[in-house]
Amino acid sequence: MARRFYKRRPEASGQAFEDIIDSTNLQYKNGEVALIHKRPTPIKALKTQGNRVLSGVFEKKSTVDYDGIYRGKALYFEAKNTQSETSFPLANIEAHQLEHFEAAEKHGALCFVLIRFEKKGTIFYAPFSFIQKCRKRAKEGGRKSIAYNEFLEHCPEVPVTLRANIDYLLFVDREIEGETA
Repeated sequence: MARRFYKRRPEASGQAFEDIIDSTNLQYKNGEVALIHKRPTPIKALKTQGNRVLSGVFEKKSTVDYDGIYRGKALYFEAKNTQSETSFPLANIEAHQLEHFEAAEKHGALCFVLIRFEKKGTIFYAPFSFIQKCRKRAKEGGRKSIAYNEFLEHCPEVPVTLRANIDYLLFVDREIEGETA
């Protein structure tokens, strides 16, 4: 019998990345390090069977993927996955998400994006300030994506540590310490 191979849908890859982050957040919670949650997308159920939703529609756009608290600071972040080996399209971060980051930062929250280059096996911690700089460049007629090399130059790669699967809080620590130093 011939074996069939199916190409993985990009949203399945993104879900796998979110599963890794969810596992990391559970490690943080169990270690009493931080309390971070995945924000549910508001869905209006149209058809149900028992407790299962068979069909539905999005009630409104969700804000960002994750929020939480760490060392007394509010955190908001997005998890983005790309199949590209060379760049990350800025269009993958929606305007309402950027607006939410801006509003949250005005109130003292730390905002960032975790970006995984799946084929390269790398995850970068991109502070919101870096994303803003790249969006400004795009609006002024420049590049509409962020090159992989820019991430290497300006954003730290998130490591695996004993504390967590992908220990992104190492870089939140640096941002907090940078504010108080």
